[in-house]
Amino acid sequence: MPLRRASNGFFFALWVAICAAAPEFLWQGLFSLFGHFSLTDAAAALLIGAILAFFVDPVLERVRGLASDAAHERAAKSPAFAACEALSFAFVAVCVHEAITVYVAASHSNEQASENLAKAVALALQWAALPFVITIAWLAARGPAWIAWPSAIFAVVVGLLCGVMFEWEARVLVTSFIPAMLILLAGCVIVRQQWDASTFERCARATGVIALTWLVLTGLLQTALWLAHVQAFRVYERAEFWSDLRFYIGWVIGLLVAPGLVAPVHPRSRPANDPRH
Repeated sequence: MPLRRASNGFFFALWVAICAAAPEFLWQGLFSLFGHFSLTDAAAALLIGAILAFFVDPVLERVRGLASDAAHERAAKSPAFAACEALSFAFVAVCVHEAITVYVAASHSNEQASENLAKAVALALQWAALPFVITIAWLAARGPAWIAWPSAIFAVVVGLLCGVMFEWEARVLVTSFIPAMLILLAGCVIVRQQWDASTFERCARATGVIALTWLVLTGLLQTALWLAHVQAFRVYERAEFWSDLRFYIGWVIGLLVAPGLVAPVHPRSRPANDPRH
């Protein structure tokens, strides 16, 4: 149904966008957290992590396993291994939550919670907007031209508007816009060529290759400028370079971990007209 496809596409794009924004958001939060992390905070995280690991996670696994064979996978783990694994993930999850809370509530440079919340929302929007509209454009590329082309143009316009709204420098706009447009083009080609369960894995590979190539080339250029003591022109500031790297890593991860829009074909399934069926 069109409504179901549209909603699935929207939430898939939202999933990818949040993953793209997450690394920078978490980095800023952890940076704020390390300034005042204490043994009390660690003990609280361990306690909450234990509740998540020994109660919440097993209950959720049991519920999910009612309609699947997930219980067999859990049975292969020893209690000690399963407990350590679950506790480790739960502890990290609690620490990440605390990091985000610290960043939003009171950062090291601003004690006003409302202002920090506005900064956090603005940061998330800056990093999530382009992956969201580009993913929507990829999905629209499968449709007729009157849908595909406006969606692609809209993604380009949003990329430019982000630079204007968030007052990016011209250099920042260029270093963000060029690789994003290459990723947009590559994804549209991939989606139109083949639509199956591995389509977005190929999009993730293309995104990673384009991003890595861009960062390597611009990084080498900036290094050459530094060695030549050229101060009038900069491709990247050091912090911006690593920030972009975290952004592209999150984008690729989002494409890989988001629930697939196309169900994979079960290896044991056969078409209805298969003579062996």
